[in-house]
Amino acid sequence: MSNSQFKDWIKLTTIIAEIDQEVPEIECPNCHQLNIDYQYVGDLKSRAGFLDIWCNSCLHGIHLSRTKAPENVSLLSFDAAEEYKKKVPKFTPIEP
Repeated sequence: MSNSQFKDWIKLTTIIAEIDQEVPEIECPNCHQLNIDYQYVGDLKSRAGFLDIWCNSCLHGIHLSRTKAPENVSLLSFDAAEEYKKKVPKFTPIEP
C-alpha cells in the first residue's frame, strides 16, 4: 500500500519542473499553506542529483534521489554543503 499524500508531493515535481526559477504559490499537500520551496543538488554538468521539496509552514516534505534538474531551475553543486544547510530546513520526510 502506498501513501497517497506522498503521491500528492510527487505531483509537485511537475509544477517545479515547469517554472522559471521563481517558486509559484503551490499548496502544501500536508497543511494546505502556499509556502512550498525546493532545491535540486547535483553535478553541475550533467545536472543529475537529488531534489528536496518542503513546506516552510509545516516543515514536511520529500527527498527524491536520482533525479535530473531541468535547465530552468536552481541547482546547487554537491560541493555546496554550507549553502544547502542555509537554504534547506530540517523537514519531516513524507514516506512512500
